[in-house]
Amino acid sequence: MNTRRLFLILAFGLFFSPIQGTAQGLKKVIIDAGHGGKDPGAIGVTGIQEKNVVLSIAQKTADYVKQNFPDVEVILTRDADVFLELHERSAIANKNNADLFISIHANSAGSSSAHGTETFVLGLHKSEANLNVAKRENAVIELEDNHDEHYNFNPNSPEGHIMMSMAQNAYLDQSIFLASEVQDQFENRVSRHNRGVRQAGFYVLYKTTMPSILIELGFLSNPEEEKFLNSLQGQEYMASAVYRAIKDYKEFVDAKWLENEKNKQVQLNGTEESPYPKGRVYRIQVYASKHKAKNNAKVYQDFSDVIVEKASNGIYRYIVNSYASYNSASADLSNVTTKGYQGAYIVAYEADKRVQVYNN
Repeated sequence: MNTRRLFLILAFGLFFSPIQGTAQGLKKVIIDAGHGGKDPGAIGVTGIQEKNVVLSIAQKTADYVKQNFPDVEVILTRDADVFLELHERSAIANKNNADLFISIHANSAGSSSAHGTETFVLGLHKSEANLNVAKRENAVIELEDNHDEHYNFNPNSPEGHIMMSMAQNAYLDQSIFLASEVQDQFENRVSRHNRGVRQAGFYVLYKTTMPSILIELGFLSNPEEEKFLNSLQGQEYMASAVYRAIKDYKEFVDAKWLENEKNKQVQLNGTEESPYPKGRVYRIQVYASKHKAKNNAKVYQDFSDVIVEKASNGIYRYIVNSYASYNSASADLSNVTTKGYQGAYIVAYEADKRVQVYNN
């Protein structure tokens, strides 16, 4: 299929919706331990295998959630050293109507100096490094029997990247919010180097129909991080950090669900007067947060044109600049991300309503 035609088909069918809480808050979480069985994943400098490290941390995370939130059902995509095909992992989440999908992995690099944690949401990669991580995780497809029967496109092709980048925008705010919580916990609770929230084309995220993230716990190619991630203490710390991020996300989602039950009326920005001119306008959303930024926050120093938009569930979305065309916004997106807003993406408005994004 022609790539541009594919882009337009997908884009015209895509609507950006406000952050959607589940019908009853957060009730079901899928925790996915990457790789397994005949797929070892990354190999550490002393031979430690990613599949074993991430399974242990996934199990410990699940235990934390079960112990502290008995009303939340936790499902592990695998609870043993077994091989799961990539499409099966997201199918488990979709079949169970999960509210959250968390895939846990460990990283690897050609240099032993690479270090730190990063959490990915689905999107079009903005750097070669992000693309390489996605390619490595997607490559497991080649280990699957009869993989041509399950995948109608190559996830590592340019066409595949377009398809995946367009698929989850309805849940992008939730996913970025949770990813930010995870990275904050890793940095502030476990003193891990924070490589940030990033976007890339992961097939396992593309197929899920709920907020989804993919966590890279650290680099097994780094001797210090390999030792830490293979230790009982390190695994407990990392699992606790992921649990705390889920806890913060759950408390926020549950509170907003209760609030929305009392008041169904959608409010934008808390003002009656719309900040947007009539006609289609393209802007760039730099991040979303449950906290309202102070007047001296970094975003106000980096941009002179900032709109703070409060979604129906109470999350504040920070949206900057204004463009008459998609191409203009796209051309400036890289300038925005270089300021440190790796999760930034293009949004579109007509009057005061967010609408589907398409290239016109």
